[in-house]
Amino acid sequence: MIFEDENNMISIKSLYFVGGYVTYEVSSATCGFSGKCNFCIEEDTLKYYVQIIESMIKTLSGEIEIKDGESDAYIKFVFENTTNFYVLGQIGGSYENNMLKFKFKADQTVLYGLKENLLDY
Repeated sequence: MIFEDENNMISIKSLYFVGGYVTYEVSSATCGFSGKCNFCIEEDTLKYYVQIIESMIKTLSGEIEIKDGESDAYIKFVFENTTNFYVLGQIGGSYENNMLKFKFKADQTVLYGLKENLLDY
């Protein structure tokens, strides 16, 4: 779990590492709706994501979009300004029968959990 409040949740956990790719289970819930899917991300891309996250933590600005390598699923973490931080995305591919698009306000501490969970493979 990298973020949870009374209405929203996002969780990322590594499942396995094969051939230079890491597969994560990504879950999100917002206002009673929830979804879960797997994201496959290349190891070099993960290192790049971690650099961006570290910069965002230091500057309290910027954005990062984490994309699944096998579908159009994504999660985006965005600073609107130093006090407004949002998590948005699409869980599940648009070609699937079910998918969840979501957006909720969070706090920047989610970045610490995101960095830790991306490196935990």
